[in-house]
Amino acid sequence: MAPPPPADEVRNNTFLMVNTVYPPYTTMQDDGSVGGTATALVDELFRRLSLPVRQRLLPWNRVLRMTEDGAADGVSMLARSPEREAAMAFSVPVAEAHQSFYYARAAHDGFAWQRYEDLRPYRIGLVQGYTYCPEFLAAVERLQLAVEYAPSDESNFAKLRNGRVDLCLSNDLVAEAYLNSQPNLRSAVGKAERPVRSYPLHMAFSRNSPLVGRLPEIDAEIGRMRADGTLQRILTPGAAQTR
Repeated sequence: MAPPPPADEVRNNTFLMVNTVYPPYTTMQDDGSVGGTATALVDELFRRLSLPVRQRLLPWNRVLRMTEDGAADGVSMLARSPEREAAMAFSVPVAEAHQSFYYARAAHDGFAWQRYEDLRPYRIGLVQGYTYCPEFLAAVERLQLAVEYAPSDESNFAKLRNGRVDLCLSNDLVAEAYLNSQPNLRSAVGKAERPVRSYPLHMAFSRNSPLVGRLPEIDAEIGRMRADGTLQRILTPGAAQTR
């Protein structure tokens, strides 16, 4: 007889949406509940569609693996990429994000860049499993830029503080939320004025999930949430409530 599925895969007729701890989009509260803007968006959307949902925050690589395999129904908010589209279907955009370089003021005060060639002297911290601007990744290969991958943004900023990298490339909202929670680090880190890219964020659904068949309905409801102001209200940092 086959062994029972892991606890994460016992769905009990409830859809499972996953993400990692990624403030302000997803946060873990002191009582163990899940909060953040993306969490609140999923709760409101699924409530409107009368779909039961459970949300979990897990290590990032596990989030991607579970969604690709169908052990989870989807990711609450995600950037689109050709690699991810092979295993996931994406909703209409729900938010706009920006990625910028962050630097240690003590070592590189006033850092600025205009062309990717300007990045040659610097060691750049990236995060495993995240998507980055295709033009930037092409420049990394073409110019042999020095990049190092870490498991999280927090790890990258620790490396920045310790001088192990010169720049971190991060989502602006995520970087600012983390830096604001670390007063000593906040004053020591600056942000380049020129962003690397702006890009849309979506809900993403495993192609093995029945939610893919309801994507037109999901997109239509997101459109109504945008029209009535709910989307903007939820996605304003600090406005979302915990579940």
